[in-house]
Amino acid sequence: MKLALFNSDQILSRGRYPWVDYARGISILLVCYRHVFEGLIHVGAGSNSYPLLKYSNIFFFSFRMPLFFIVSGIFLGGSLLRKGAGNYIGNRVQTLLYPLLLWGSIHITLQLIFADYVNATNYRQPTDYLSLILQPRRVEQFWYLNALFFVGVLYVIIKEYLKFNHWHQIVLGLMMYAVAGYLHINNIEVGFLIDVLFFYFFFAIGDLVADIFLNEKNYKILSSAKTLLILLPAFALLQVYFTDLNLKNGDDYFVQYKMPALFAITALIGGAFVLNVSFILQRLNIFRFLRVIGYHSLYIYVMHLMITAATRIVLVRVFGVENIPLIMIISVTVGIVIPIIFFNIMEQMGAWWLFSLKKKGTKKVERRNVQPYYHGTGILTPKESVSSNKDEKTDDGKRAG
Repeated sequence: MKLALFNSDQILSRGRYPWVDYARGISILLVCYRHVFEGLIHVGAGSNSYPLLKYSNIFFFSFRMPLFFIVSGIFLGGSLLRKGAGNYIGNRVQTLLYPLLLWGSIHITLQLIFADYVNATNYRQPTDYLSLILQPRRVEQFWYLNALFFVGVLYVIIKEYLKFNHWHQIVLGLMMYAVAGYLHINNIEVGFLIDVLFFYFFFAIGDLVADIFLNEKNYKILSSAKTLLILLPAFALLQVYFTDLNLKNGDDYFVQYKMPALFAITALIGGAFVLNVSFILQRLNIFRFLRVIGYHSLYIYVMHLMITAATRIVLVRVFGVENIPLIMIISVTVGIVIPIIFFNIMEQMGAWWLFSLKKKGTKKVERRNVQPYYHGTGILTPKESVSSNKDEKTDDGKRAG
């Protein structure tokens, strides 16, 4: 059997929205960069001793996680039309909650076993298995899967059963965001609820703008260089201001936690900029490796920190390497490539259960009798626009965002 290690031929030949994978590819690269940088603070001279690397770490920090929530919100409507609320929630359990619990447990177990080698030695405890649900910020990157699951489920319950429209959800999201800001400013701990309150607004924004981003009639504007020229100055100025404030206060989270209004503006402009760049890349059909990376973003997300930590340990403790830029290049590369290869090998060997409770090729949920999104463009739902092959599995929010 010939293994498709990157599955690039199939991914790049699909009709699914390429801009989505471009956006997710850019975002997951930035996530991996930050986590590698943070892991090298106490290696050799420390990553903080490299001003450009440190500045870049904060400069690209504001928008990447809000963007994942926005993109997930964009595809909510199609999922509900196709599945209904109950099946949507069930799918979130299979594709988000399950990998959170499985890979989060693997992550914690490895940290406990190799406590003498990892950076989490001072705070990792066996009780952190419960933290995956109750206090996910204690378990590195896994807070995101927790928040995305609960935000999506709560949003759908309110949308379907309380009959909130887009604008009701935006108002609710702003209220929740304000509460989260108050809690952050006053250092009030509420566990997993803090991220649900904080990121609900960005999910609502995605649902609100879905008709814009899923309608091909808008692609000319969305991929326009003029749009880029409008967004670029605002993006650059806001990111510089955001970065300087965080550096001045010695806290990468200063703006996010203490100046929530500024953070929201910075995140939204940053997200709009990345989406515009993603549409331009789609139009030019360049840097297509980002599409492959973006397609695998969820699997990279759950595995990359374990792999980059192991890489750092081997390079530093076995080979005595303390060159921070070199370690970062190797670690980021390995942290992206190895999860992609591992996922594809496991999928092709039948180990699909490592990533989802939903097996590929299982019977699909019967479609509901609904009208298509856009008669003029031929776009029916996100799933139907994935491919002309009606048996092909779609993204449906399973990727990291």
